[in-house]
Amino acid sequence: MRSAQTVLFFILFFIRFRGLNDPHVAVHGSFSVMVNYHAIGLYCTSRSGFVLHDPQEEASLKVSVLVFTNQEDAVLATFQPSTMGHQSSPFYDLGRVQIHNWVGSDVERLSAARSLAFPNLCRAFSDSITSFGPNDFFVVQKSMKDDTERPTLKAIVALLKLSNWDPDVFYKFRDPILQQVSACTIKLRNDLCRNLPQLWRQHFMLDKNKDVAFEVGRLYYGLRMYQKAIRFYQTSIECSGEHHVTFHNMGLCYYSLSQYQLAFHHFGKALLLKNDYTKARAWQDKLHREKPYQFEDLK
Repeated sequence: MRSAQTVLFFILFFIRFRGLNDPHVAVHGSFSVMVNYHAIGLYCTSRSGFVLHDPQEEASLKVSVLVFTNQEDAVLATFQPSTMGHQSSPFYDLGRVQIHNWVGSDVERLSAARSLAFPNLCRAFSDSITSFGPNDFFVVQKSMKDDTERPTLKAIVALLKLSNWDPDVFYKFRDPILQQVSACTIKLRNDLCRNLPQLWRQHFMLDKNKDVAFEVGRLYYGLRMYQKAIRFYQTSIECSGEHHVTFHNMGLCYYSLSQYQLAFHHFGKALLLKNDYTKARAWQDKLHREKPYQFEDLK
């Protein structure tokens, strides 16, 4: 009987939405699609579960938690809805929980009553989503990016901490970071150095056009940590392919480490990829002038 009722439910569901366009699917490494969280929450509650919704209405990013307990529902046995419809509906006893005729507030109260058995989850949801959630972070980040001509490095580091050192946030603010890092305080420098490994551990290569390894290498160069910069430039080549600027920057690192042969070699690699790259050519000429005997045979 229950199987027939379920089939009838889905037949009526598809009839209701027949003729409507399919929802838009946005692809961005993962994918996003418009959904009705309220309807999904009602379904979850009808299956002996409960739902936690973010109450914030003005939000482009909504978060909900759906919990299917898979347990006999002691709460329902003692729960008294404010109104009950007749029990002749074709959806009666769907999933053994007779709540199909309840009004919305009754279902929400039942869901809230069930959630009391999971106090740690409810507290975590309140702390991580309701108090300050992904949408709030998105608003702060977008405002700092779009409304501030050049945010301070201290403000950017604070935002990175708030994001738990998200590589995507770092990539979005890479230019103002690099513009200010050479003159930053020791304490701010230490904050960056301490957390860059965590930032890199959290990076997943989803878009080759976002070369995070290259930008981390540039940052390490700005911090005068040349060996680490070289390692990240090598990672950039492995993940995103060879580029004349990457080899040029590696040459700068080797020059700063007084490894002049390697510096000259990498400037040469840059010129092989882009023969008219004037920066690499200028550095090779500089090495010829500074070390005439060492590079005399390479003129």
